[in-house]
Amino acid sequence: MENYNDIDILGEYKKMLALNKSFEARLDEYARILKGRDEEIEMLQEMLNEATSYRSSIDNQVNELKELQRNISQLQQNAEGSSYIGVSKHLQVGETVSTQQQLVNLQLQYTYLQTQLSDLQAQCLELNNRNLLLQQHTTRIAELESLLANAEEEITELKR
Repeated sequence: MENYNDIDILGEYKKMLALNKSFEARLDEYARILKGRDEEIEMLQEMLNEATSYRSSIDNQVNELKELQRNISQLQQNAEGSSYIGVSKHLQVGETVSTQQQLVNLQLQYTYLQTQLSDLQAQCLELNNRNLLLQQHTTRIAELESLLANAEEEITELKR
């Protein structure tokens, strides 16, 4: 009867060793996954920093566009006022031409900045889409970390 118990204990011991090796393999796999997820998180943080930088750049460009719009409006008002000058005011014609040239230059600059703004808005939209994907990945990472913690608890309990 004692032999039967010894065989039973030996069998259970071998099962526990095999189970322990299985848990260690799972733990190694989870550690590898966790390392990969940490690298993804770092990449996501860098992308978020880039998105913030783009956002700041877009805000600056928008402010610049608003300033140009104000300047264009002012120059248009000046040009319109200058066009009503009487014949006796020929001296101001040079100023009108200069003001109109400034207006043309500002309109060109405004068009250029609008194009840049459109490009930056497209980049911002792309970054927002990437950010959504990264948030999904972050959620999945949290799930895997939870699974890893549970597996570690199981291994700890089985070692006792």
